[in-house]
Amino acid sequence: MRRIICAAVVAAILLSGCGNSSTLETELSPEVLTEAQAIAPDKVYDLPELFFAGSALVYGDRYAVCEMETQEFAAEVYDLKEGNVVGKLLHYGNGPQEVLVPIFNMFGDTLQVVDIQKNRLFMIPCADLPDAGIAREIKYDFITLSLVSCGDSLLALNPFYFENDDLDIHNGEPLFFYTDGGKAPYDASKIMTAGVVQGPVAVHPESGRVVFANSVESEIFILNKDLSVNRRITGPRHESTDYAVAEGQLLFSGNIANTYLSACSDREYVYLIYDGRYYDLYEDNVDGANTDHDLYLFQMDWDGRLVGSYVLEGVRYVGSRLSCGSQPGTVYVSAISPDEGNLQIFYYDLRKYN
Repeated sequence: MRRIICAAVVAAILLSGCGNSSTLETELSPEVLTEAQAIAPDKVYDLPELFFAGSALVYGDRYAVCEMETQEFAAEVYDLKEGNVVGKLLHYGNGPQEVLVPIFNMFGDTLQVVDIQKNRLFMIPCADLPDAGIAREIKYDFITLSLVSCGDSLLALNPFYFENDDLDIHNGEPLFFYTDGGKAPYDASKIMTAGVVQGPVAVHPESGRVVFANSVESEIFILNKDLSVNRRITGPRHESTDYAVAEGQLLFSGNIANTYLSACSDREYVYLIYDGRYYDLYEDNVDGANTDHDLYLFQMDWDGRLVGSYVLEGVRYVGSRLSCGSQPGTVYVSAISPDEGNLQIFYYDLRKYN
């Protein structure tokens, strides 16, 4: 593992011109993938075949908040210890405290659910599981596909951020912005990129440092609390996604780099699931559910230093979700079984590898 980590950083140079401060740029070498350590889960939880969930986020090493594929409740709480459903969250509908298009994320002890159609953020205390209710509902008046409550402010992914020399597009917008939920500080006359620039987000609970992992480019941004970019990490693959512009919006066109699928974090580490597959958007034989190799798990500290690179044996589902265990260095991965089609949850204790 030490050899992989030493090979990971092949360039660390100081670049200027990114905001008001300099940005460190780090490149991960191909050895991060070729020399990644294959690991098997320490525990496997097989959820019932007739439990129609697409993914799960685990809290407290016991309760799995499962995003449901049924149309009654958006999530059900599955007790990993008892092996049954013990709660339900967020009824589907257009009424008060109901959801239409929910996106689930877990930050620390809070389940944060963004309804991108109703422009609502719902805050649910995980400590109250399995019978947790909505503790806070926040309305916002702008476009974003990623929204996180950070104390008294909301942290939002900018739907107009994009910088690309090949297309000669330089929107000049920040990657993230803080807001109180009112009017957003972006210029809506620029090219909209909300459907393209997206990916998992992690926020340190104390320092306020932010990590954004691009889902269609091999790049990670580490931002300071003031949202200045501290470090940009590229690699270990270098194929780039093809884009086009139509009617003022950025679109995918041709080849896509499928990169960072999910992330979670604790006070010590950031964990990321990486695919690295590169394929033609218009090919008929592309499997949209499973990749053609076992997925990778990267473990980094909050300064972007690679602690470990792993191959998740048998995990190929592109909808896999990461969540943290109760101790730093432990994670859960949820994935759909390619054989039975049921949801599985894998527990990994990474502390024994580094």
